[in-house]
Amino acid sequence: MVFYSDRKLTQLASSVSLFAITIGLVVSQSATHKSLAQTSKNIGNGAGASTVNTLFTGLKGFTFTYSPVGSGAGLTAFFTQKPPAGTPSPITFAASDDPVAGTETVTGGRGYVQVPVTGVGITLTYNASGLTVPAGLKLSQASYCGILNGSITNWNDKSISADNGGQIAVNVPIKVVRRADSSGSTFILSSHLNTVCKTPNVPAANVWKNGAGTTVNWPNTFLSATGGGKLADTVASTKGAIGYVDNATRVSKTLPAAILRNKAGNYVPVSPAAITAAIKDGTVVTYGTGKKLTRIDNLTNPSSASAYPISGVTYLLYYSDETGFQDFIKAANALAPSLGYGSLP
Repeated sequence: MVFYSDRKLTQLASSVSLFAITIGLVVSQSATHKSLAQTSKNIGNGAGASTVNTLFTGLKGFTFTYSPVGSGAGLTAFFTQKPPAGTPSPITFAASDDPVAGTETVTGGRGYVQVPVTGVGITLTYNASGLTVPAGLKLSQASYCGILNGSITNWNDKSISADNGGQIAVNVPIKVVRRADSSGSTFILSSHLNTVCKTPNVPAANVWKNGAGTTVNWPNTFLSATGGGKLADTVASTKGAIGYVDNATRVSKTLPAAILRNKAGNYVPVSPAAITAAIKDGTVVTYGTGKKLTRIDNLTNPSSASAYPISGVTYLLYYSDETGFQDFIKAANALAPSLGYGSLP
């Protein structure tokens, strides 16, 4: 997928909240059906981003199946009606951290809707074994850019030491764990790196040159794992490891997260409030035939003093003639903060 930032934008700071836009769009698509209060809470079968698996699993009062196969595989299943192995058909919805381009067509010609469902923070989770960081690991942009482009290879690097007041002077090799599959988490992270990891923000050696996408060309020395859960498990079992995973998965695995320095110069720990603060800096865009698609742009480097810097949005896609998703989205947004997600502003 491609991240489009050059279309005419509508400022998020308008008098209409994003959540109202989202629910309003859902209602408008259901106008020809019976009232939502009367619809069944069975929403069918879905597939997509692993970032929302914890959220969807925690929802009560809905009947559905969901396969956390990654954003790319979920969108393919949605548009082609070819479910991933083990997922029943038909596919009625998908979730993706990477908004669709708007030119995709569905097998059978059905129309579809895309709306934000929750805010996600992509954490840099690490294995603390052997490290001296009692107050939590701090990483500046220069440091995590260097770690993720492969130029910083040991935890005793002077940049990391400076971030942490000289505490972390230990000779432990860094082992980066990255996603092997087509992943929305990779999209959110690489979009951020592609924005901030450039001179003069960081030293020349730490510049990110791999672009942005659901897959990117990582250094061949990095470890790999398929799915956010497997990545978290690999970090937990590997001394010196650091990897990227959504905050809800990290919380469920009881792993620490690095405290990252944001655009305003503040070190901000990941939290639902900090993710929501980042989303408020974004801009809402409606696009596609009939303007049935909504995305939030300009999230790659939020400027709010309290914003968590690597934040994004997971989108829900469903067919225009399907009903029952309003209550689902409301329930997801209400539950989100308790599980480590950011609620929609």
